[in-house]
Amino acid sequence: MNLRFRLSALFGFLALATLPLFAGNKIAHRWMLPGTPVPRIQKILVVRIGENFLARQQFEDEMKRLLALYGAEGVQGYMFLPPKNDMMEGELKQRIKESALDTILVVRARGVPKQADPSAAPGIYAPPAAYSSFWPFWNTAYSDPPPVSGNAPNTKDNGLVRVEFNVFSTKDEDLVWNGETGAIKSKDFDRLGNEYARALVNQLRKDKLIRKK
Repeated sequence: MNLRFRLSALFGFLALATLPLFAGNKIAHRWMLPGTPVPRIQKILVVRIGENFLARQQFEDEMKRLLALYGAEGVQGYMFLPPKNDMMEGELKQRIKESALDTILVVRARGVPKQADPSAAPGIYAPPAAYSSFWPFWNTAYSDPPPVSGNAPNTKDNGLVRVEFNVFSTKDEDLVWNGETGAIKSKDFDRLGNEYARALVNQLRKDKLIRKK
């Protein structure tokens, strides 16, 4: 799976490398799994990971509202999942199967390193290989969250975050679409939820994962 994902990522980011970049609350980079038909989102579980429950609720509600404009059903994670993902993997798999979800969206913030990775080629973007399949990713999404607090910078980050969006297919558990924003102050992660929702839905529309009714 990792080899397939790396090869797919290679073709994917080469194809998308020329896309325009935006900063802050806009989608700065995006990637799609190549070699497969573009999945049409019908029913998607929306999960925003973060400590602020009100911000999570507002984002997931806004996503449900916006997706409905394109004939897609958004299921809020706060109504589907227990707090802090206190559900065993087997139970969650069964609940997803019974719900007829075709995709899952996971949104969270990632710390921006003080120094860029010298091995990363400029102008090339692809999601981490660990994101290639839903369950390995999900099992660490809550237990090992990226830094999102507004505290002073530490040795790993400089007080900035990027908001990432990951869309997984429930059929084969593959990551099919990934995007991230430009760097913002970590304290702004909760404040910009509705703007992220609008930017994300607009991009999913452009990439034909959702379509106007």
